[in-house]
Amino acid sequence: MKKLLLPLIILLLIIGYFMSKKSDHSVDDAYDKMETPSSQETRPAADPTMPQESNDVAPSTADPQSTGDRMMDATKDAARDVGGAVKDAAEDTGDAVKDAAKDTGDVLKDAARDTGDALEDAGRATKDAAEDTKDAAEDALDKMRDKDKTEDTPQQ
Repeated sequence: MKKLLLPLIILLLIIGYFMSKKSDHSVDDAYDKMETPSSQETRPAADPTMPQESNDVAPSTADPQSTGDRMMDATKDAARDVGGAVKDAAEDTGDAVKDAAKDTGDVLKDAARDTGDALEDAGRATKDAAEDTKDAAEDALDKMRDKDKTEDTPQQ
């Protein structure tokens, strides 16, 4: 499980990096839109030597204030989108870390249980081996006593 945790964290960092870059670009785009001069501002100043446009064209009724408001709204929308993306990324990261921690805990719990079972089995085997050794030693001692008794008794 440890082997999976580090690549998962690295992957999440990479995803977060690219998501932040995407949000940086959307904020930059919104800022650039705010900085772009309107079409009225890009016209050169009236030159008295140049012929003037005819007065037949109706003047623009666009309010310059509303252009700034639209840009501010676009900036607010971009900031809101970035905030939502960051929030979603943080929640996804938190969920992934929570799941990884749960999986790690489960693996450690299973490993501890298996280790306990193995130690219990080893203890039983050691106890059985000690009892067998004790029985074999007692049998050998009994045989030696019987042999001594038969040697001590006179033969007739």
